[in-house]
Amino acid sequence: MSATIIRQIIRIKHLHDRQSVDDCIVVEAPLEILIGYSAGGKRHRAPIAATLRTPGDDFNLVAGWLLAEGIVYSASDIQQIRYWGNSDTILVELSPTVPFSPEEKQRRFPISSACGWCGRQDNSDAPARVVPHTLQVTSDCVRSLPNMLREGQGLFSATGGAHAVALTDGAGTLLKRCEDVGRHNALDKLLGAMLRQNQFPLHQTMAVFSGRLGHELVQKSIVGGIQILCSIGAPSSAALEMAEAYGITVCGFVRQDGFNLYCGAERIIQP
Repeated sequence: MSATIIRQIIRIKHLHDRQSVDDCIVVEAPLEILIGYSAGGKRHRAPIAATLRTPGDDFNLVAGWLLAEGIVYSASDIQQIRYWGNSDTILVELSPTVPFSPEEKQRRFPISSACGWCGRQDNSDAPARVVPHTLQVTSDCVRSLPNMLREGQGLFSATGGAHAVALTDGAGTLLKRCEDVGRHNALDKLLGAMLRQNQFPLHQTMAVFSGRLGHELVQKSIVGGIQILCSIGAPSSAALEMAEAYGITVCGFVRQDGFNLYCGAERIIQP
């Protein structure tokens, strides 16, 4: 399934200037996740989640989501990922040693491109992680991140309807970049890719987001061990509360001429 479709639209440029043109639209399509697990000496399968995503990179998306939800902790926890019946359903076979019981879950995870914490009754399942203080970057490096992110936003350039996230090292060198119609999906894709490459934890890295920084993006970043989070837009109050609690550095409104430093200032140094 393609990540984009072509649709005929009417483009209005001036008061009486109307043109019928083809426009490139980002695809948002459903994806269901099934879990295969061992219990009672037998293998079982159970539906666990449904989401809307941009097709492509589906396996990394699912692996990253499983990591962020605390279902898996390493690449070895995943025995196999494959499509099940069609391209809108994915089956994840967990390793026999991974404990999993759908009955113990209070809800079936309704993940979506809107909010990674929808449906949660509280924050008791926030990640039990410690993020180190071993990374320092220059303010010049932070200011260079928007251009680096924008250069690889092919899906956004074609459609104007996709979010992006990039992972870099302390020098601003690109390690991985992902796009999706949902900002949380894009981060899940990135985390899943690094997990499957056995690159965890991501302690010596920083991430830059194309839009605002919400609570759930901070939560997923903590799972990855990312020390510095930068956003083209603004962070929410809940995002800053969680970032401060875990010792994360947050930079917002990042531009070539400057940015706002909200917390974790010790990691940002002058060149």
